[in-house]
Amino acid sequence: MQTPDSTNQPTTTRQVISIVLGLVLGIAFFAGVVYFIKADRDKTRALILKNPGYATGIITRRRTYKGRRVTVQYTVAGAEYSLRARVTRNFLRTHQKGDTTAVIYSKADPSSAILKAKLRPSTN
Repeated sequence: MQTPDSTNQPTTTRQVISIVLGLVLGIAFFAGVVYFIKADRDKTRALILKNPGYATGIITRRRTYKGRRVTVQYTVAGAEYSLRARVTRNFLRTHQKGDTTAVIYSKADPSSAILKAKLRPSTN
C-alpha cells in the first residue's frame, strides 16, 4: 500500500512568482531604509558643518564589542552634552577612557555634534 505523496508537490509558477516578488519587495524595503538613514545622517552633518563650533570632549566610555563606539562628554556655554559615535578600530587603539578628543557641534543646536576624527581629510 502506497502513502499519498503530499509533501513533494511540484512548485507551481504562481508560487515561484510569489517568492521572487517577496524577495524583490524585501530587498527594496531594506534599500529604502538604508537610503533614508544615510540621507538623515548627511543632513545632520551638513547642519553641523554649516555653522560649526569646536569643543574638547572627554571620552567617558569605550565599547569594543557589538560595534566600536565611544561616549564623549563636552561642554558648550556651561551646559554639558553627551555624544555617542561609532569609531574606527584605529581610533580605539589610540584613545582610552579619560582621553580628550575634538568635537564639532552645531552652534544652532549644540546637542548635534560629531567627532572631528570622523571627518575625512579634504581632497582639494
